[in-house]
Amino acid sequence: MNKDVTRVEGIHYATGRPVRFNIRGGIIQAVEPLDGVEPLDGIQAVEHAGEDTGGRGGDHDGLPLVAPGLVDLQVNGFMGTDLNGPGLTAEQVDTMSLALLRHGVTRFCPTLVTGPGERVLAALCALSEAAGGRGPASGAMAGIHMEGPFISPEVGPRGAHPLKHCRMPDISLLHRWMEASGGRIRIVTLAPELPGSIPFIRECVSLGIIAAIGHTGATGAEIRAAAEAGATLSTHLGNGSHSMLPRHPNYIWAQLAEDELHATMIADGFHLDDAVLKVFFRAKGEKAILVSDSMSHAGLPPGTYDSPIAGRVCLTPEGLLHMEGNPLMLAGSASALLDGVRKMASIVGFVQAWDAGSARPAGLLDPSGVHGLHPGAPADLVLLEPGPDKMKIRSVYRAGFKEVP
Repeated sequence: MNKDVTRVEGIHYATGRPVRFNIRGGIIQAVEPLDGVEPLDGIQAVEHAGEDTGGRGGDHDGLPLVAPGLVDLQVNGFMGTDLNGPGLTAEQVDTMSLALLRHGVTRFCPTLVTGPGERVLAALCALSEAAGGRGPASGAMAGIHMEGPFISPEVGPRGAHPLKHCRMPDISLLHRWMEASGGRIRIVTLAPELPGSIPFIRECVSLGIIAAIGHTGATGAEIRAAAEAGATLSTHLGNGSHSMLPRHPNYIWAQLAEDELHATMIADGFHLDDAVLKVFFRAKGEKAILVSDSMSHAGLPPGTYDSPIAGRVCLTPEGLLHMEGNPLMLAGSASALLDGVRKMASIVGFVQAWDAGSARPAGLLDPSGVHGLHPGAPADLVLLEPGPDKMKIRSVYRAGFKEVP
């Protein structure tokens, strides 16, 4: 084997088989069975890898579970870095990217929300600088997610976005964003009921941008028109909505029924009930995707904080982030994507949950590419401790290089 090849050995997260990954040039070149290591049957190996198996599969002791790197399509901030705060710098983005790596996120979409136009453009420039630099963000940024300002001004669908900065879809502004970001806009979330939304969606598609439906009060017909125009995603489905809806029809059912739409969900234990998550996953199948929607407060101690977008927010000891004085109005998430995968694993199983946070979002971003742990896929790997606690990270590889620890 060529000396330039990196080898990583472990238990395949989905098959439960002991394997060796041969990596060259940041790409998985081959996945080989480990000689002399007797495989266990199917997922049993995943559930019990590293445990004393009474003589069956004892050679597995010490081998980590190997899973694809997590891909988070919605990161507003993390561990004190606020992408929507004033004076964002490339250095701050690098710091946040490294913190995300330590939580298994090898690629992410920095997300800018509704706010002052000048601040948004400045943030786009900072993100572009970070993506073009040599720090951790350069290999981690999968494209920028613009969540607003083309969203419903109504209370409920608007969420914590400031009303005064909401506006109608503007194709000329989209092009200014693209220029400021160096062409790095990858997702735009908008409300399809707004005037001008359909030509805006078509322009997104022509530029290779994913048009996403979110923060909306649209009718079923308006959602259908958006999907026909090229929208392919529902942003944090079930959130950014009215507190009370008709049983049927409503815009949640309509988005679930659109086969063209993938759907992202926040599984932090607060945004969606367990039963809702289970039903959404069943309805969307392979198009069900987990996101964190993490804010800068993720990883910080409980308390009251000032947010440049939402104002005063409260982080409870339980991890709920809400608007001050209104516990029912969520202000984003204070959890990492890894926490959402852990939560979802208790509902639909480990493999399904991990795929929803890794291979599925990667596939949405690059439908023609190879993803997961297959030959030809990027060598973005998360090595997890075996045994009952499969969410404890041992190390993280990005593009074949060991980044963590």
